[in-house]
Amino acid sequence: MLFLLGFNNLNMAKYMQHIEIDRDSPIPAYYQIELDLKKRITRNEWTINQSLPSEAELAVQYNVSRITLRQALAELEKDGIIKKYRGKAAVINSVPAPFVHDLSYVLVSGKRLTREGYEETTITAEVLQLERLPSFFPEICEGLALSSGEMVVYMKRLFLLGGEPIAIGKSWLPNSLVPDFVEQGLIENSLSKTLTQRYRISAARVEDYLDAVRPTRSEYELLRSTYDAPLIVIKGISYLSNGKPLEYSQTTWLGDKVRFHFSLHHTDQGFVMGP
Repeated sequence: MLFLLGFNNLNMAKYMQHIEIDRDSPIPAYYQIELDLKKRITRNEWTINQSLPSEAELAVQYNVSRITLRQALAELEKDGIIKKYRGKAAVINSVPAPFVHDLSYVLVSGKRLTREGYEETTITAEVLQLERLPSFFPEICEGLALSSGEMVVYMKRLFLLGGEPIAIGKSWLPNSLVPDFVEQGLIENSLSKTLTQRYRISAARVEDYLDAVRPTRSEYELLRSTYDAPLIVIKGISYLSNGKPLEYSQTTWLGDKVRFHFSLHHTDQGFVMGP
């Protein structure tokens, strides 16, 4: 209580405008603070070039140690949201705005994200692995209607936004549908262009599932995230017009960097999703 002496009632009222840290949550306290500070900055509680309260004041607001508070500020600084100066309070550098991805186009190569209040941005992809191998994973064999050990083309890509990692994509395709895929590679680094232009095939239907997970060590390193960063995994199977499976895919997105959007339209059969 001695630490709070000198704060007037108005200041104390301001201090109450923050989240209560959930001590029983598996989410670390510093990450809860980071998310809350992002929300407060987005709500214009502080504007660009304005100073945040001091570390001591923020530590009181969130009822945490200075060490925990500094961890949260370090994450904000790493994301370019604040600038820290020795002996001074941190200054707001930019307002965080999540990128919005339309779920209707999740499997389309050359994906585009729209940042709220900003122009459309194209994601680039870096191929990390491309090889032909036998598939023994039951989930993939079942999804692609293959026998155990039947050959598939496996591709692993790292998706980048402004040069920064935002997602990891994995694709499995029946080798019989895409002969010489490994040898010839991608056309313009695009899976959809490769399938339509070289093989004259394209997906007519897609079944997707979303899961929230924590990163594995390799995902943590590739995405340059923290161990506790939320990840959104979209698993899906795309089908040709004749119902034959074309691709089994898994895309792992940084959950604190992207927000997914979808639209529902009313039809005679009820609501359907679409652009």
